[in-house]
Amino acid sequence: MSERGAWIGLVVGACGLAMTVLVLARGGGYFVVVPRLAYAVPLAVVGAVTALAVIGVGRATFNAVAWLGVVALAGLGWNFFVYWLKFGNAVWEVLLPRARPLGVDFRDGLYDPARAFSTVHSGWPPLTLLLGRPFTLVSLSAGYDIQVCVLVALALVAVVLSARLAVKAACADDLPGRKVDAPLVGLVMGLWLLTSYGFMYEIDRGNIDLYALVFSLLAMWLTIRSSRSAWLPAAVLALAIGLKLYPAILLVMLFWRYRWRALAPVVVTTAVALLVAGPAALRHSLAALSSLQAGVHAEWWGQDSATAMAHVLRDHTGWAPSWVGYPLLIVPLALWAVTMVTLVRRGWNDRNAVLAAAACVPPMAIVPAVSNDYKLVLCVLPLAVLAVVVATMERAPAAAWAVLFGAVAFLMIFLARSTIVVAPSLQASKYTLLVALQVLLLVVVPLGAQERREPAPAAPRSA
Repeated sequence: MSERGAWIGLVVGACGLAMTVLVLARGGGYFVVVPRLAYAVPLAVVGAVTALAVIGVGRATFNAVAWLGVVALAGLGWNFFVYWLKFGNAVWEVLLPRARPLGVDFRDGLYDPARAFSTVHSGWPPLTLLLGRPFTLVSLSAGYDIQVCVLVALALVAVVLSARLAVKAACADDLPGRKVDAPLVGLVMGLWLLTSYGFMYEIDRGNIDLYALVFSLLAMWLTIRSSRSAWLPAAVLALAIGLKLYPAILLVMLFWRYRWRALAPVVVTTAVALLVAGPAALRHSLAALSSLQAGVHAEWWGQDSATAMAHVLRDHTGWAPSWVGYPLLIVPLALWAVTMVTLVRRGWNDRNAVLAAAACVPPMAIVPAVSNDYKLVLCVLPLAVLAVVVATMERAPAAAWAVLFGAVAFLMIFLARSTIVVAPSLQASKYTLLVALQVLLLVVVPLGAQERREPAPAAPRSA
């Protein structure tokens, strides 16, 4: 890797620094200056770190994943401490869309439905009735405290699984200065996830996206490790689908891996997970979910879905037509389909499987009409995969590598940034960031010097 690509980072950093100086020179008070710096400071940081990463990797003195750790620290500083210095402990009221009581999703989606053993008002799949049942043995407040501890533990498990999966997407092995291992990836992505706005939002509401994420990651790990039977991966993935329906997109991975052998395991395990509380519970859950999906708040931009983005465009621009939601939905679905077809045609191996699993994550947040920002915790897998792929590229030109590294760094900062502190709505929407994440995943699919195929079975030794 040549150091010539450092100029790209220097240009971006200089632009961000110039914007920062201009904003500070104009002044206007805290509530004017800080929002105006929402792009200037991150651009300055991303540009500087990109230039340093190009130089460091070119000299084989520092790993690119570690530089992304610097980006995560910078994002933490801007996304949290710049507001904490002003508001102190009241910073949560600024960063999060607070609801009363604390843990309202835990109460309305898990605790109360489990106590009544009914999904009439929850809109969550029936398996959540069984998940919430143990919490009803204690009070609501104690149950929420336990839920917070469980969510933190699940976040750590998700980081470990994401890191273990991501290293399988490395472009080549034993590249000088660019070898990555799971502990380093886990450390960087753990820093990103545990300090991100999506994780804070998940904790505040007491939602269960991290449950679904962990089961989904474990199912993908088992799918990659096991080539004989689809029953265990299908059963674990069914648990994820039984808690949140959106992991069903990962069923394509099972059919890719096992072909027709996945049919019976998928049908049986998914049916059990959805009907575990009885057909009536499933029917009530679907009815409540349909009603919820139809009630997207046009004025609220703290959602990731194409439907919410369409509302934002219609309400805050004068040019968006009534049918704008259709292309907003078609574009991410088309990107996902192209990525999957490309990977399937290249054949099953660890790298392609991990890239495909990562490509399934953005549609999980974009397709459902109601998709609040706590779903951003799901991005830990695609970001980890992109970090590893970019860090282990062998033959990419320096300029192209700098652009890709800077794009990953940019997404890490902005996907972790609070939506509440950024206005107007178009600037705050995470929809465009998720689509950009899809584009990056599609771009890196053909990159990499060595495609690692599954080893062929060893021939039997002659007597």
